[in-house]
Amino acid sequence: MIDKSSGVIWVSILTIGICAIILAAGSGVAHYFMAVTALISFAIAAIGLREIISLDKANASLSAVSAATARYMGLVYAWGALALFATYYFILPEWREWPVFCGALAVVAVVSLFFAVTMSNDVARGKDDPTLLRIGRILTIVQFSGTVAAVIGLMIDPDKQFLNTAKLDWAAQTVFLFGAIALAAISAAALFYTRDRQPAA
Repeated sequence: MIDKSSGVIWVSILTIGICAIILAAGSGVAHYFMAVTALISFAIAAIGLREIISLDKANASLSAVSAATARYMGLVYAWGALALFATYYFILPEWREWPVFCGALAVVAVVSLFFAVTMSNDVARGKDDPTLLRIGRILTIVQFSGTVAAVIGLMIDPDKQFLNTAKLDWAAQTVFLFGAIALAAISAAALFYTRDRQPAA
């Protein structure tokens, strides 16, 4: 579950981030938009890494680590969906494909948060579900591989010009880039700190 202090942090980050990103998109300055997107994405990743490391130091259960990992992954996806909505619904409506990507990110965010709640319930009951833990680890590995590939693809694709505001999807590509980096960092931390503690069969 999400405690009150974490909830306040989440709401604060998302509120400040959305306000800043609307201003950045409205200004039409790609560097400003990129800076805001990077700052929020990395802030979420940093908080997530801090919690994962703290749980590892406290020798928390695998379910607790998995729950925290899923929560912060969900927050990254939620941030991405909200950023696309705020940017393209209010400021840059010309890119017509944005609802599809926004919806996809929102769905993954909900699934991630549902998984986090399920794992948190296991923590509250003082038990681990080996099947869920294995599924979570596999999905984390897949996500890490996918986000690394996405970052590389975005960086080397000549059509992805993050600072070229003439491209209708320039803002979305920036959101995707820094969101993928944040997800890769969270996934890598979760895999690293649980590498010697595999779910029991």
